[in-house]
Amino acid sequence: MILFQWGALLVIAAILLLEIVQAWRQRRLTWATLTRLAIWSAAAVGISFPEMVTRFANSIGVGRGADALIYLVTLAFIATTFYFYSRYLRLQRQLTDLARYLTIQEAKRPGSTPSGNVNPES
Repeated sequence: MILFQWGALLVIAAILLLEIVQAWRQRRLTWATLTRLAIWSAAAVGISFPEMVTRFANSIGVGRGADALIYLVTLAFIATTFYFYSRYLRLQRQLTDLARYLTIQEAKRPGSTPSGNVNPES
């Protein structure tokens, strides 16, 4: 193992430990936590055994392991971008609905004060 592998594995081990401790303290294991743990574990395996990444790349028809990783990261980036864009659009619609609701609720009615109470003198 080269120095980079030791350093990267040390960082990944620290991140995995933090994720596990955080999940333990919250007393629940979510899909997001499981996904992060799986990705960090796969990264640790890929860094520890780089020949496995090359064999995986060859098995799916890609020549080098680095190329397979670039393809996978690119696909993950595109999927994540679409996911967050759809969440952004949904949030915009919710804000628009909320603004419409508040505008209708706060609209002045004849004979009402700005706080919404009816003025009996008018």
